[in-house]
Amino acid sequence: MPKPKLITFAFLLVILAGCQSRDFNHVTSPEVVGRVVAADTHQPLANVRVRRPGANEKFEPSGPPKGGQVLIQLTPVRTDADGRFVLASQSTFALFASPGWWTVPVSYECAGYESFTTNYTASDVISNTPSGPPTINVGDVLLQPLAK
Repeated sequence: MPKPKLITFAFLLVILAGCQSRDFNHVTSPEVVGRVVAADTHQPLANVRVRRPGANEKFEPSGPPKGGQVLIQLTPVRTDADGRFVLASQSTFALFASPGWWTVPVSYECAGYESFTTNYTASDVISNTPSGPPTINVGDVLLQPLAK
């Protein structure tokens, strides 16, 4: 009677021999690039906070966020002097599933201007090559000045 370890090893060998090599790193959010300008003057806005809002940003009213909640928050990027920004792509490691993305929420915040949040979809992708992440170029994003 064959030993259980030998049967397990043979079974794994057969499975691995039939498997194709594949990439286990999957893009879950594309790179987002663009420029933020003032809606009234069309001048570039520097130091605008651009970020992907988290799914669970509403914290309990019982107090400030806890350590784990702070750790999972995504770091925003800031626009440069020309109002340009690059929000890096995000990826995850997955052995069996192939996680993807359908929409990319992005929010824009700047002192003296109304905050703006929108969603971009796969139809907005301008480049999708095997050598790099998919990229969404949002062009000029217009922020409205706050009413005085």
